[in-house]
Amino acid sequence: MHTAIQTDFNEMLAPLIGFAETMLQDGGEFRPFGARLAAGGQLALIDVAPTLTQADPSNPLIIDALYATFRLEARAGTIRACAVCWDALVPREIGSGFMDAIAVGLEHRDGEPAIVLLAYEREPGGAYHFEDPVTGLGRRHVFGNVMLS
Repeated sequence: MHTAIQTDFNEMLAPLIGFAETMLQDGGEFRPFGARLAAGGQLALIDVAPTLTQADPSNPLIIDALYATFRLEARAGTIRACAVCWDALVPREIGSGFMDAIAVGLEHRDGEPAIVLLAYEREPGGAYHFEDPVTGLGRRHVFGNVMLS
């Protein structure tokens, strides 16, 4: 991956994961949210309308709303990168079943999308245990040839 793209992804990833971890520790869950890097490099965390999140924090419309916002900004040329963070279920590496994960879909106007998964479990005492992050090829939702599901 190109160094400038990796740098942009890392700049968004740290605050996203940090905010998700804080929300988990404070409330036991978190709703999807995002981040964007403006064309000039300014970072902003993005939340959506609270009306979408009140009844169901995992509402998939929240993710759709974030991607729709980023698509408009990408078409206008005002952002160079964006990310959406959500609570996902991933297969366990050892044993069977699934575990929760902080998922971050990263996109850049100049490169391939990526996804980072940070699996976690709540320990009996209430503390959270986070696995090492796993990175893979993501899906395009914002830049270039967008795959709409």
